[in-house]
Amino acid sequence: MIARKITYQGNFDPEMIGLIYDITRKIDITGELKAQGNKEVVLNLEGDPSMIKLVQHMVEHKVKTAITGKTVEQIPFQYYTGITFLA
Repeated sequence: MIARKITYQGNFDPEMIGLIYDITRKIDITGELKAQGNKEVVLNLEGDPSMIKLVQHMVEHKVKTAITGKTVEQIPFQYYTGITFLA
C-alpha cells in the first residue's frame, strides 16, 4: 500500500473535473480529489500501486487535452474512507 499526491495543472472545466472524480470512484480507491479553481486538480490517493497507476493512466487518457503539467509526490497515509470530492 502506498499514498501519492498527484497534481495536474491545466484548464479544467467542471465536466472534466467530474470525469476525473468518476474515474477515481469507479476504480474504488481511497483518497481525496481537490479542484482548485479550473487551473489545478489534486488527487491524494491511497492504495495498491497498480491501482494508483491505473487512475493516472485513465485520467491522462480521458482529459489529456486539458493537462499542461503533472507532479507526483509520496505522502503519508491519512486513512481515508472512500473517495472525497472537494471543490
